[in-house]
Amino acid sequence: MEKEAKKPRGFYVEKGSFFVHASVILLALAIAARLLGTMGLWGDAFALATQIILPVVCALLFILFILLFGRIALWTTILPVLGGAAFFILSATAGSEQLRMIICIILSFIASFIYTATLAGMIRTKWVNAAVFAVILAYQVGYLAIPAFSNLQDPISFAEGMKLLSSIGIILAMLCASLAIRRRKAPKETGELPKIKDPVVIKPETDEPESAAAPEETAPITEETEETPQVIAEPAAEETAIQTDETAETEKEMQQ
Repeated sequence: MEKEAKKPRGFYVEKGSFFVHASVILLALAIAARLLGTMGLWGDAFALATQIILPVVCALLFILFILLFGRIALWTTILPVLGGAAFFILSATAGSEQLRMIICIILSFIASFIYTATLAGMIRTKWVNAAVFAVILAYQVGYLAIPAFSNLQDPISFAEGMKLLSSIGIILAMLCASLAIRRRKAPKETGELPKIKDPVVIKPETDEPESAAAPEETAPITEETEETPQVIAEPAAEETAIQTDETAETEKEMQQ
């Protein structure tokens, strides 16, 4: 019971899980796509900080934390997830389409809140978090990627295509990480009462030795033996008196 109480509780991931490996690989591919898509932005300080350094650092931290602390402290991945949400919000504000910006901001806030609340123990199931990232992935693929790559009249550029694939890879990696999450089971209560040691009996100390009680016990026996001869002697006296009377009567008859 003591060992179970010392185990960290909450959510965790297994390092050897398929979904953990998939998440790490997808994030690595997303970093590569991001670097390829932002090659022309290295001279812009703001773009360098928000479009290159921020997503790359967050992805690397997430990979590091989930591999090192995924089993004992999965909550450490909250920090890179919040950084990733900030990256998506900043990317949306840089765009020209207002509807896309509003949807992206709302989804980023919801995803970061649900992920944080899940690992903090406020939400006790992983499926809400997985459902949120599934919805975001559907939005990225259905609303952004398919129309962009299927537009043959105005085809998407290589840089924009790499950035879009990078965003899809990040969301897909987060979905895999959400599916890899497991919840620790609470220790089972056995219902057994605590064991109590057998009581120790202490004999009272007596001044008189135990042999002193022997005469008291034998006293009634002595009295009984003393009364026994009296009971036996009484019938003998009666028989003697009867014989004496019979002898006297015989002598009288002889004299007559």
